Amino acid sequence: MRLVEFAPAARAELDAAADRYELERPGRGVRLYAAVERGVRLIVRFPDAGPMDAGVPVNFAVRRPVVRSFPFALAYRELGDAIRIDAVVHSKRRPGYGHRRLR
Repeated sequence: MRLVEFAPAARAELDAAADRYELERPGRGVRLYAAVERGVRLIVRFPDAGPMDAGVPVNFAVRRPVVRSFPFALAYRELGDAIRIDAVVHSKRRPGYGHRRLR
């Protein structure tokens, strides 16, 4: 099985979103974590299936599938045998959010 790592900033984004959801409605933050985990399992099984992020140069090969039932996407890249999730992007955030991390 491939190693999946979250960039520290991506982990912080996920944790902040889950905390916010949990405060709004208990249990919803836990459901966000579960949805992200399902998304990560799909990425591991089918790493080329996520759509390419149109705002990133092709040579970075960033894919950005959505997290089911939540307004988030996981911006990730394959780095050798590992998959690195660089950003957990909210669909309402400004275009290009998280791209500076790829340089």
